[in-house]
Amino acid sequence: MAVDELVVKSDISSMTSYNTSNMKSITGSRYRMRSFLIPGLLFLMPALALADVQWHKFDVSGGSKKTIALGHVVVVVELQKVQTSGFPDDLLMTVKAPGQKPSQFYFNSSYFGSIALQGDVLLLKYGVGRGTPGARVDRVKALRLDHDLDEVADVQSSFWIVTNPHNAEPDLFEYHLKIQTKGGYTALSFSLPGPRHGLPSEKIVRWKNGG
Repeated sequence: MAVDELVVKSDISSMTSYNTSNMKSITGSRYRMRSFLIPGLLFLMPALALADVQWHKFDVSGGSKKTIALGHVVVVVELQKVQTSGFPDDLLMTVKAPGQKPSQFYFNSSYFGSIALQGDVLLLKYGVGRGTPGARVDRVKALRLDHDLDEVADVQSSFWIVTNPHNAEPDLFEYHLKIQTKGGYTALSFSLPGPRHGLPSEKIVRWKNGG
């Protein structure tokens, strides 16, 4: 299953982006998504009949373990036994699916996030960085259930932007995610419901299933 395309619809204005380059890099999977990013270009694509993602939240603060049943698939999220930073933010997700050996996925997050299931793809939404303004952003990963949680896509779904030049405090912009599986393809659509302030209005990731 390979990423087919990443389409970005943009309405770029000259705004100041909040710098988060000093945030530590995040690792989660042995595989990275490779795609073509074409900013500023609007693709004329057929309208997608997209559905809202049904998220299931988890919170493992205080060392707790969260078990979530998604039909016949059971997901367990917990803190890793060995932590690599000063904060307990190294998490472990174990996924048990019928007829398969349990698969594990390691990632870094501040205790809480959400998961969803779409066909043979598990969506993981989690925060990166601490909870102060400008530091914590959300990412969404798409992981294959039938290939040991191989990473299909990794998209940043929230951004901090300075919208007022007289106020250094940044504002949070969060993308709304919808999904569709049809005709052998799965598509994720990330869209902003309101003013964009220099951010792409929509980001679409699509891949061919079963590849």
